[in-house]
Amino acid sequence: MTGSQEVASSTLVSSTIRFPPSGGARDAMNIFLVRPTTRNIGNDLIGYATAELLYEVFGAATNVVNIPALKGPQFGGLVPRQIYDMNRLADGVVVGGGNLFENGQLSYDAQAVEALRPPMMLMAISHGRVAGRDGGLEDRTDALHRDVIRHLVQRSAVAMVRDNASRAILRDLGIDVDVGGCPTLFLPPNPDDGKPKGDVLISVRHPLRMSVPPSLQWRIAEDLRSLIAALRAEFSRDVLLACHDYIDLEFAVGFPEASPAYFDDVGRYVSALRNCALHVSYRLHGFLPCLAFGTPSIHMSYDERGRSMLGTVGMESWDIDLLRERDCVAAVMDRARAVDRFKSARSAALPRIADLRQTTMSGLKRLRSLIDPEGSAKGTGHEPG
Repeated sequence: MTGSQEVASSTLVSSTIRFPPSGGARDAMNIFLVRPTTRNIGNDLIGYATAELLYEVFGAATNVVNIPALKGPQFGGLVPRQIYDMNRLADGVVVGGGNLFENGQLSYDAQAVEALRPPMMLMAISHGRVAGRDGGLEDRTDALHRDVIRHLVQRSAVAMVRDNASRAILRDLGIDVDVGGCPTLFLPPNPDDGKPKGDVLISVRHPLRMSVPPSLQWRIAEDLRSLIAALRAEFSRDVLLACHDYIDLEFAVGFPEASPAYFDDVGRYVSALRNCALHVSYRLHGFLPCLAFGTPSIHMSYDERGRSMLGTVGMESWDIDLLRERDCVAAVMDRARAVDRFKSARSAALPRIADLRQTTMSGLKRLRSLIDPEGSAKGTGHEPG
């Protein structure tokens, strides 16, 4: 697996500063990156990893302009006001990654998107079903309408989803797309300099934010308390509860036997994942960067999209399905005691990850080939409404 080597494992991501080289600014492209910007460190990490790929393909002088996927008081979304600005200012538009086909995270106006002039790419977007009352998979209630999804893909010059389940759902809608994985998989690995010396990290999610039956929501809290005790006894290390967003903090402080660690900075989050001794994650974007880094990690899935992502890269043996596993604590501890198995599984997965990276890079290069560096792709669009 390859990737930008500019961020050493001991440094913060936020310390990496890109600046156009002397004389290169006049050739810089403006790439508008439409992504989730809600307060969630996973979304921020995806945004960082995506930007790294954009710099690699379009050059260090590229202006990556982050646009909230949701319309705000000033800008955001794929709506008339924002499309007008894109037509005036953007050389290309990248939408993703993240769960933009669902969660109500993308403001969309089909008429405005019809007027978009710069070429657009969908990158690392996911779509999946959730557990219903009986534990079976059901369609989400907050997903984009199928006609909107069809229109968005049809208006995109390049379209890629994150995992195999997302591709299958789109195929059921009559849409064919490529699978390119998640940019967080392509972050540079840790140097092979021995065992990490950090604590045990559990990336939590507030059970009320999980789309699972109520009985499982209550069990998750009970399991977490037992899991903290088991990990402390096994490894004689402190256990930290990583909070990816604000509501996680409310959940984590209910466990005084472990310390909450709230992350609002990508660099601090990356440092924690790179240096922890073991990572257990209810969060997909805790597991995926650990897989890239080589940090031993165990994933706990509760929906289709997370489970599918691990299957897509060949790491399904390190996924514990909360809907099917009766003793999640025992399942975690079995894997926690077998780090060599994780290393072997990761080694076997690296060629698949490399293939996903190649697919993503090919898509980005195709987008670049559609952009006229002299600026003829820019337009004036319709007047703002």
